[in-house]
Amino acid sequence: MKPGIFNDVIGPVMRGPSSSHTAASHRIGTIIRQVCSSEYGNVLVEFDRNGSLATTYEGQGSSMGLICGLLGLSILDPSVVSYKRIAEERGLNIQFQITDFDASHPNTYKISVGNENNENFQFLAVSTGGGMIVVKNINGFEVTINGDYFETLIYFKAETSGTIGELFEKLRSGTAHSEIILLQKDENHFLINIKSRNSIISIVRDITGTYEKIGWIKQIEPVMPIIGGAEENLPFSGIPEMLAMADNKGYDLAELAILYESTLAGIDSGFVISMMRDIVLRIEESIHEGLKGTSYSDRILGHQSHLILEAEKTGKIIHSPQNTIIAYVSALMEVKSSMGVIVAAPTAGSAGVLGGAVFGAAAGLRKDTESIVKAFFAAGLIGVFIAEKYTFAAEEGGCQVECGAASGMAAAALVQLMGGTARQAINASSMALQNVLGMVCDPVADRVEVPCLGKNILGATNALSSANMSIAGFDPVIPLEEVIDAMKSVGKSMPSSLRCTGLGGLSVTPTSLRLHTELKTNSGS
Repeated sequence: MKPGIFNDVIGPVMRGPSSSHTAASHRIGTIIRQVCSSEYGNVLVEFDRNGSLATTYEGQGSSMGLICGLLGLSILDPSVVSYKRIAEERGLNIQFQITDFDASHPNTYKISVGNENNENFQFLAVSTGGGMIVVKNINGFEVTINGDYFETLIYFKAETSGTIGELFEKLRSGTAHSEIILLQKDENHFLINIKSRNSIISIVRDITGTYEKIGWIKQIEPVMPIIGGAEENLPFSGIPEMLAMADNKGYDLAELAILYESTLAGIDSGFVISMMRDIVLRIEESIHEGLKGTSYSDRILGHQSHLILEAEKTGKIIHSPQNTIIAYVSALMEVKSSMGVIVAAPTAGSAGVLGGAVFGAAAGLRKDTESIVKAFFAAGLIGVFIAEKYTFAAEEGGCQVECGAASGMAAAALVQLMGGTARQAINASSMALQNVLGMVCDPVADRVEVPCLGKNILGATNALSSANMSIAGFDPVIPLEEVIDAMKSVGKSMPSSLRCTGLGGLSVTPTSLRLHTELKTNSGS
């Protein structure tokens, strides 16, 4: 399935420091819970010694998200911060180990679960960035579960291939599905995986009711906001084709984004707009919450977002629209760092860029909510192009794919907000991304605060400059699609120590190491 605005770019709505750590692990835990409940059971979580999770799983919320998902606790529940106590109360015995298993991705989870019903399952799952996930293996069967379908799993033990083939055909013809896959392990162990847009578990049980060698049947409900499997052809396949459509039909970038997302999701455009409006209102609420002041013990930075506008009012600094943007970016980051509710866009670590830039500019331009909604759609479509070609995971590409990608998205959003064309929005995004190629990810003390706040502010103000330059007529020279390719090339060249592992850059300065020790001591971990 092609990347979507709501599944891959704007969202998830969450609590926690990191979408690729906290939100993704929560989604992985939620999927595992539906296959094998772990309450009053034992869970072993292994992280590859050479991956990013080995050094960051506590400070960036991977353990918190996973445990809360395993226990069925919503990522929006304020009690998620008490995950250790809740796990103990519910009899979840979970251990985290750093091992060597040659993971193919730095954000790989190897999880073994055993429960009081004598069920035992092994999972291999990956956080691919921005909250997106893929479960790649269940009990030795190579699967691809992204959380965007109803997944029906039927396991057969000691069955013949002929019998399985007959049943497979009955399930193929007797269910309304998007995809049905037959997997084999060893000589006579089989797994049928059916992906559908609606629950078909009761139909599957009826069809398979007489088969004696079924080991188990499980249903996994979607964890993503948009269900896959829509069959309509997308309106365009890439940026050049999209720009041709914009030129021919006079569409702006927001209109193209709405058309794309409604077609991809197979839902009405009005519903798509309503979904984005809810997200925009949530971000506005987070900004207000941050400006009022937040507190949280496990944190480096205190409440600062009010300082810039106070300094402007007293004449200490030059009056500028950028000051409002700085305040709003800071407010969003403070809410994130205090475990408040934020919207990852495209990640939690870069959640301040888009919201701060758009709401900050909208305040000066006196734009209404509907204009802001359209700006977010424009940003979302830029994110789709980035997600299709590369990633939002700093563990793969450094902060250029988080705050950098958010800056490119925000630049297009600001062009949309100011009434610019689709081509101007694409050009602004290209310029913004060119300016941030090579940005490393080196969080201080394993917390997504420093230098993350500064990089979010850099991304937002870079977006404003790029939007202004594009509308004024500046030439980006390099097409956006080529810039994204260059970003991917730069990411591959970047050493792992500068890709959110805490092993390079500011992460290993004496001050960072001291803060890490102090925070770990204070938290009792």
